[in-house]
Amino acid sequence: MNFIQKHLLIVDDNPANIELMLDLLDDHGFENVSGLSDPRQVLAHCERQLPDLILLDIRMPHLDGYMVMEQLQTRFSIHTPPVIVLTAQIDHSTRRRALEMGVRDFLTKPFQHDEVLQRIRNTLRVEHRYHERDQQAETLEHIVTKRTQALDEQTRTDPITELPNRHGLNRKLNEIQLAGTGAGVLFLALDGYDDVIRLHGYRIAEKLLHHLGERLQETLGQRHILGIWGGSELLVISPSFLQGELLALAAQLLSCFDHDQEVDGLLLPLGVRIGISTAEGAFDSERLVQMAALSLPGSPHMRVQCHSENLEARQRRHLHLQQAIRHAAERSELSLVFQPKLTLNSKRVIGAEALLRWKHPELGQISPGVFIPLTEASGDILAIGNWVLESAMSQAVAWRRAGVLGGEFNIAVNVAARQLSRKDFANQVLQRLEQYQLPARFLSLEVTESGLMSDLHHARLQLAQLSEAGIAVAIDDFGTGHSSLAYLKTLPVSTLKIDRAFVMDLEKSPTDRRLAEVITQLAHGFNCEVVAEGIEEVAQADLLLEMGCEIGQGFLYSRPLPAEEFVAWCDTWQAEHSISVMESLDGPRPA
Repeated sequence: MNFIQKHLLIVDDNPANIELMLDLLDDHGFENVSGLSDPRQVLAHCERQLPDLILLDIRMPHLDGYMVMEQLQTRFSIHTPPVIVLTAQIDHSTRRRALEMGVRDFLTKPFQHDEVLQRIRNTLRVEHRYHERDQQAETLEHIVTKRTQALDEQTRTDPITELPNRHGLNRKLNEIQLAGTGAGVLFLALDGYDDVIRLHGYRIAEKLLHHLGERLQETLGQRHILGIWGGSELLVISPSFLQGELLALAAQLLSCFDHDQEVDGLLLPLGVRIGISTAEGAFDSERLVQMAALSLPGSPHMRVQCHSENLEARQRRHLHLQQAIRHAAERSELSLVFQPKLTLNSKRVIGAEALLRWKHPELGQISPGVFIPLTEASGDILAIGNWVLESAMSQAVAWRRAGVLGGEFNIAVNVAARQLSRKDFANQVLQRLEQYQLPARFLSLEVTESGLMSDLHHARLQLAQLSEAGIAVAIDDFGTGHSSLAYLKTLPVSTLKIDRAFVMDLEKSPTDRRLAEVITQLAHGFNCEVVAEGIEEVAQADLLLEMGCEIGQGFLYSRPLPAEEFVAWCDTWQAEHSISVMESLDGPRPA
């Protein structure tokens, strides 16, 4: 690696030392070296041309070396050039103060030529590696930004009809909500669409939906917004909140269904039911859509219905869930399931991710996608998060006593942003580990990018305390572009998890493959492991392994399992692959 074109600046109040250093560097091919004997000129020189390395004397008149470094750090911040200190004596206090200010190295006068050259080359080589790492981070950030923009556009548009999808419709409703102008919503449920799929297949069904979208859009005109809410559900957003106008608009839409729809020479019967809701002035967009959906007529004899107080009771289920989850742990309705994490090369089980499940006594299994947001919004996530940590540690202790846990096996627990925001979160986790007498290596924490960025400073403090205690920290859903990559430099992260969104199309999407490769390279640059989640195909696992990804999880290996089934699955996996958690780590498990 050749550094002769790097710009070096020598700052020493003794011109003889400068000339000596200039001659030495010139003799060894360095082509861009400057010298200053007046430290007051350093800042102006750097503003004209920022050096790649500064050789700086400490004891000088007017401004000592410390004051020069303070000026540079104030002016250039993170772009301050690296500094090697030139000094006739390096006492403890000088060395300590210089190191605190970020000095890279020291050269003691009188100079040993070989030592001078080697230390300069060493420092330039390290700075070159930092620069390469920063360039990789910038490249990844650029890819993430472009991919996020493309994904955002895709997520807002229905690929069949090219109309706004649910995400796009929600965005439009939020814009109207912020404007405070009021709105009306018509929720359209297509009757007979599933029959078309069963009788004629998806190709005809998709053509029918596209044809219907064009016809309805023509009827509505530009004043109203039509979009696809679900597979056989459409939504119309109107600027009018007058019920009479919306009923007239619904009548126009109904006329599009008076006759069978003609598609590819077929006449396809299709019906529709319409629910209407209105809001004057400010409104909750989610509730407005819910009220329209609740207003859908249940009788075939009624095709249009407006929201009324009589329908409000059906909204109580939502509130019922929000209240029921608050004491679900006390009623033993919550449980944990565990999804195995395996090394992609040896297929060795090295851990599991603990996932929360809720079985309501009346409503059955409730999706985490439904109840987790409710708990985060209400603050109940704090109590439930504590229950998850307690249960995961308790299970780890039980498995450890039974000889199930190996030396590297750990249980990963997801941590919400509101948990990290608690000042005592780290202390509570460590106290529980001590209470259970559980070594920290058996527990790891997973946090999302968005969760970190909600309060990065406090999250950094909490995670640093946990990391110092030996608890591994992983960034979940990495690469979704919610935040700047700069936080990786300051957070005690040991693992990056590639989001399933970039794994599912890995075989077909060059962009996703490139993104996964860059994430893997960046992670390794930060000495982090890489875990890919959502692996469902062998080809995906093979591609990830080729990229250098170490660990994977997904339905290719196993769905999330209750604790007893997880152990049984491990035994089966051992029998089929001639490995086990314990044999691969600490020897065979006792009978």
